[in-house]
Amino acid sequence: MKNRPGIVVLAASLALTQACGMDAQQPQEASTAPTVQLDAPGTEDSAREDESFDALFKEAGAEFDVPPALLKSISFVQTRYQMVEGAEEFEGRPAVYGMMALTGTQLEEGAKLAGVTAAQARTDTRSHVRAAAALLSRHAEALKVDRTQAAKWAPAVAEVSGIQDEEGRRSFVHKEVFRVARLGLGKLSKEWTASGQGLAVEELGQQVQALAGPDYAPAVWRPSPNYNSRPMGVKMVVIHTCESSYSGCWSWLTNPNSGVSAHYVVREDGGEISQLVRDGSRGWHIGATYQCSNNSGAECGLNGRSANDFTIGIEHGGYASTVNWPVGQIDASARLLCDITRDHGIPRDSYHVVGHGKLQPYDRTDPGVNWPWRDYLNRANAHCGTACVLKGDIKAKYDAMNGPALLGKCQVGELATPDGVGRFNHFERGSIYWTPTLGAHVVMGSIRGRWEQLNWERGPLGYPIIDEWTAPDGRGRFNHFERGSIYWTPELGAWEVHGEIRNKWEQLGWERSVLGYPKTGEQETPDKTGRYNHFENGSIYWTAATGAHEVRGLIHAKWAELGWEKSALGYPLTDEQGAADGVGRYSHFQRGSIYFTPATGAHAVSGDINVKWVALSREAGLLGYPLTDETATPDGVGRFNHFQNGSIYWTAATGAHEVHGPIRAKWESMGWERSTLGYPVRDEYAVTGGRESEFQKGFLTLNTATNAVTVRMK
Repeated sequence: MKNRPGIVVLAASLALTQACGMDAQQPQEASTAPTVQLDAPGTEDSAREDESFDALFKEAGAEFDVPPALLKSISFVQTRYQMVEGAEEFEGRPAVYGMMALTGTQLEEGAKLAGVTAAQARTDTRSHVRAAAALLSRHAEALKVDRTQAAKWAPAVAEVSGIQDEEGRRSFVHKEVFRVARLGLGKLSKEWTASGQGLAVEELGQQVQALAGPDYAPAVWRPSPNYNSRPMGVKMVVIHTCESSYSGCWSWLTNPNSGVSAHYVVREDGGEISQLVRDGSRGWHIGATYQCSNNSGAECGLNGRSANDFTIGIEHGGYASTVNWPVGQIDASARLLCDITRDHGIPRDSYHVVGHGKLQPYDRTDPGVNWPWRDYLNRANAHCGTACVLKGDIKAKYDAMNGPALLGKCQVGELATPDGVGRFNHFERGSIYWTPTLGAHVVMGSIRGRWEQLNWERGPLGYPIIDEWTAPDGRGRFNHFERGSIYWTPELGAWEVHGEIRNKWEQLGWERSVLGYPKTGEQETPDKTGRYNHFENGSIYWTAATGAHEVRGLIHAKWAELGWEKSALGYPLTDEQGAADGVGRYSHFQRGSIYFTPATGAHAVSGDINVKWVALSREAGLLGYPLTDETATPDGVGRFNHFQNGSIYWTAATGAHEVHGPIRAKWESMGWERSTLGYPVRDEYAVTGGRESEFQKGFLTLNTATNAVTVRMK
């Protein structure tokens, strides 16, 4: 519905409740309307009257002769008492910081006046409030403000607002700061009134009339010159945060020198909305060229176009760092969203109602991680009278699964999936997805949450192919999907396993295997060559060159200790296997192996030492199992491993050679490589009457008849 232009009354009680309900369609089939948590009575009053920082406002007010209630009102209007770390939303408009929303220049000036550093004023709440009070007092002094009359503070408050536009400054002072003070700020307001210096009550009927928004009648029409012709229809709505208060936002967007605009701005309490650009015109609210890869693969036909061409922008007074969004603001914006999406036929889903940061991720994050997306869309659906429709195979599945008990009330749908293949309904505790080839299946709880994080059916897993089931061990739950699975336990949460790693885990016996349940999703290795999942008792690593192999137990612990795939060993080439003698276990890697026995523990053998050990038949040869990892020699020149029955020493000059038995014992007694003999240069070999090893500077010869070892220098 397009609202007819008319007159709108600007007052704290601006009537937004009639915005979207006038032509709501009745559901055509059995359905359940979305449940929406409406604003609890007193929520806005409680937020405004919060006394958590009253002591700071009183202290700073007394020190710099500024009414504490005025400081509190400015803080509530600017940040709702949050220490914000602002970000740039509009080029040329500086970011603001702290509870009082001071720019960097204001911080410097206020901090100097308050006797603190700018860094303290930016991060320490007390220092920040004192700096703001000092700055406000300095402006009052310069303007010769009568500090005994609240209304006389108006020009000083306008100065600290940072707003350039005169209409915006008046709005900030009178329609925001003074309005909030009149509504009440708890004890500080009462004390200000009792002093006889507070704000007088406005006379009834003293309300300003303005034109209503041309596309949304409850809005105030404040036309911006910053727009041009729209080359195509509206496809999406982009949600922004102003990184400032409401008046500062719309006044900047209507400034011809700013070069930016948005279609709408919503005040923090939801009591006023400004329309700045007609829906049919191209606003200048986003600097991104559209790439569907930033939007879960939706609307790829728009790739390469300016996102301004096909979007409507809604700005919100507040910050991307906001922790708790005001319910009144969310609800008012949802009513506006209902009207926009209904007028333009835009789906109300996460692919067509998107955050600024989603489409422009390289330098924007708004509306921030705490924007209540699900509640926001549910409210828009409720205000539009969009009841959930259950039909066909999805309704049959819902009924068969005792849907009201299992999934709860319907929230969204039935809707088409963005890829055009499937259809879905969202419920309170889960979803049902359907395709013609796979049928309808239930995904719920933490498994659904993980699937949503992976971008639903557009992600690596695809559509569900079964309902959620209990694992055979009775401990976990799982869903299988087209290209993978998600498994959940109460202790580990829900994690996906897919591709070759999933195939390996299936081959091993799923969660009943030695690995147990997954405790991470599939992740990319730091070197970007491989992929892996960690499980309760081990891991599976994959590369295109090596395939997928499991590593577990003490061998896994040793590999982790050495640095995983970044170690000298590289990626696994085999699963863990039993040695031929039935005693040990091992895993082979790209550049070595880890061997384990209960008696020796797990140790790595790699590089040329491993090549030599392999040539000597590994654990089945004369040396037996390793007793150490490869280790640097004390002189820093060589490397070595000790084994059950000997050692292998290596240097770049001599290569890798074994030393064992009585000859090794003699060499050890002489001080190993630091002895007069140096490093071995040959493996032990037979000589007349015994055995011998050659070293860099001599020989050790064993007389096998007497078992005596003699030294002969070169």
